[in-house]
Amino acid sequence: MSRRSGTALILTFIMLISLTAITVAFLYMSSVQVKVMGYDTASSQALWLAEAGLQKAIWNLMTPTAAGGQGEDWATSGTTESLGDGNYAMVVERWDFALANNGASATATSEQGSNVAANAIDGNDATYWESVNQPTAANPQEIIITFPYALTLNKVRFLILPVSDHSPRNYSWQVSSDGVNYTTVVNVTNNSSADVTDTFTAASNVKYLKLQVTTVGLVVPPQGIPGVPRVRIATLEAIGSKITSTGAVASLSRKLQQTVVADDATVTAYSQKDWNEIVPVN
Repeated sequence: MSRRSGTALILTFIMLISLTAITVAFLYMSSVQVKVMGYDTASSQALWLAEAGLQKAIWNLMTPTAAGGQGEDWATSGTTESLGDGNYAMVVERWDFALANNGASATATSEQGSNVAANAIDGNDATYWESVNQPTAANPQEIIITFPYALTLNKVRFLILPVSDHSPRNYSWQVSSDGVNYTTVVNVTNNSSADVTDTFTAASNVKYLKLQVTTVGLVVPPQGIPGVPRVRIATLEAIGSKITSTGAVASLSRKLQQTVVADDATVTAYSQKDWNEIVPVN
């Protein structure tokens, strides 16, 4: 065999090896692309399944039981429903926008010692805010909640402990977007309860919530000596619902979270997104 023929054989061998390597690489890349496309398809399916669960939960909250829904007080630790080739699991829990741990803060017209406004939103019923002064129409006592973002609100609550003391008798709930101009959404006279939940037509773009008290119940200490009728609030809540929906198809899951204010047909139905978070679930 001549030197030229040997060189040609070597070059041919090198070319065959190169072509083989290129073919193998191409086939590998194609298989990876097919897998990625399949993963993207399954991921999209799981995401939309989670979205379906989210919308179903909102519908249940906004629709009263008489109309086939669950009503505004519905909560579930996990409701799973099948849809198409997958399923979604809804978790609905009570949510308090006014809670300090959720980013809210509180101020008041006056504070008695260590019984500061922040105690009303610390999640502990044993602590409370107490005013220094007696509330009157001319000098109302107020506690104001500032939210970390504007929201839609339609339900609020206050709790007084012990139940016989300092309960607001005449009061109003007011909302504001700027902390200067307030709109009254609830006005109550002659209240006799220490655990009160007030519902009103949903108000949007709420950044501030004010409880204004003009009269409280008579307070008489055990010694029989009349005390100063101050305002006392152990817990103040701005109530909504937190929904977490996990959609699953095959072995892949996606989770969506929203916080909404939802109510039944007793007042205007309204929902408000707090966040929409997409989380892969292993």
